[in-house]
Amino acid sequence: MMPTIQEPVDFDMRGGSPSYNLWLASQDVPVHSGYYVQDVRTLERSWWSHRGCPAAVLNLEGHKGLEQIHVLEIPAGQSIPPFRLALEEIVYVVEGQGLAAVWAEGYPKINFEWQKHSYFRIPTNYFCQLSNARGDHPALTLHVNLLPLALQTNRNPDYFFKNPFVDLSELYTDDGRGFYSAEARAVQRGSRMSWHANFFPDLTVWDKLEAYGRAGRLAYGGGIWFPNSAFSTSLMVLPSRRYRTAHRHAAGTAIVGIQEASGFVVMWPEGGEYVVAPWQEGAVFVPPSHWYHMHLNSGAVENRQLRIRAPRAGANPDADQRRSIPFAQLDPWIRTKFEEELAKNGLTSLMPEEAYTNPNFEWDEEWLKDD
Repeated sequence: MMPTIQEPVDFDMRGGSPSYNLWLASQDVPVHSGYYVQDVRTLERSWWSHRGCPAAVLNLEGHKGLEQIHVLEIPAGQSIPPFRLALEEIVYVVEGQGLAAVWAEGYPKINFEWQKHSYFRIPTNYFCQLSNARGDHPALTLHVNLLPLALQTNRNPDYFFKNPFVDLSELYTDDGRGFYSAEARAVQRGSRMSWHANFFPDLTVWDKLEAYGRAGRLAYGGGIWFPNSAFSTSLMVLPSRRYRTAHRHAAGTAIVGIQEASGFVVMWPEGGEYVVAPWQEGAVFVPPSHWYHMHLNSGAVENRQLRIRAPRAGANPDADQRRSIPFAQLDPWIRTKFEEELAKNGLTSLMPEEAYTNPNFEWDEEWLKDD
C-alpha cells in the first residue's frame, strides 16, 4: 500500500457526539478536522467569545465523541478571562510562560507559575485564569476535556457551563498549598512505577523513565498521573533511529509531540490505505478506533510524545488477537519509508536485521541504549 495524503475532512454533524456537534457549530472559533495536525503552533486561530481570546478547536477523527481539544492564545503581557467547566481540564503549555490562578468562588486563589512544556490539571468546575508573563510574545496552551462524551449523557450545555457545584476537597485540603506542588509522589502500579502530581513543570526533562513494551514495541515510558482524574496520561520516549511495530486500541488517545525532533507516524484501518502524520514538536494525532498505527523516529535525537487517554469503559485490549503486527509481517514499504527518511537526515537504521525475518526474535532492552 502507498500512503494517502491527508485531505480535509469537512465538519460533519453525523457521528461522534450529536449534542457536542450542535454546540460546536454554534461557536465562533476555527475548527480543524482531519486525522492529525502538523503543528498546533501554526494553526489558524481567531477570537473565541466562549473563552475570550484567540483560539482554535481540533475535531479530529480519532477523538470525535470523546475529547475536546482546543488551543488558546494568551496575548503578550495580558490575562484571559477566568473560565470554568463542570468537567476537569488537562492543560499542556505549547509556548510561553506565565501564571495560573485556580479557585472556587468565595475561596482564596491558588497561584503557580508555568512555562513551555508544563503540564497541569484544572479540577472540575474551578475557576482558572491564565496570564502571560512575557510582554513580547503570545503564549499558547493546549486543553483537553471530555465535553463531547459528557454531552452524550446530558445534552444541555448549561449543565456544564453554569453548574455551581464544586468539590472543595479537591483544592482546599491543607489550604491548597500542596495541590500544585512540583514534587510528584511515586506509586507502584503492577511491575511499573507511576508518578502522581497535579503539576509537572517540564515534560522534556522528566527522567523517571523505564523500558517497557512487548516484543517489537520496546521504548522508554514515564507514567505521569493526575490524582482523581478520569484521564490516564503517560510519556513515550523512543531513542533515535528506531521504530516500534504497529498496534491498535480503542479511540480517544490524543498524542502530542513535545520535543524538537524528527519522525513520523503511520496509521491505517485494517485492509485500508496509510495515513502518514509528522511526529515533531507541536504535532497532534489521534488514531481512530482500532486503526493500526506505529511510531518511527527518523531523527538524530530521542523523540518524546505525551499521551492523554480518555476513559475506555469496557475495553479489553488483550482480547484482540491481532492487537499488534510482528515485524516480519509488516508491509516492506514501511521499512523502506523509514530508511528513506533516515537518509534525508544523514542517518542509518539501528533496527536489528533479524527482526524482519524471525517472528520469534528476542528483543533486549539494551537495544534501546545502542548508538
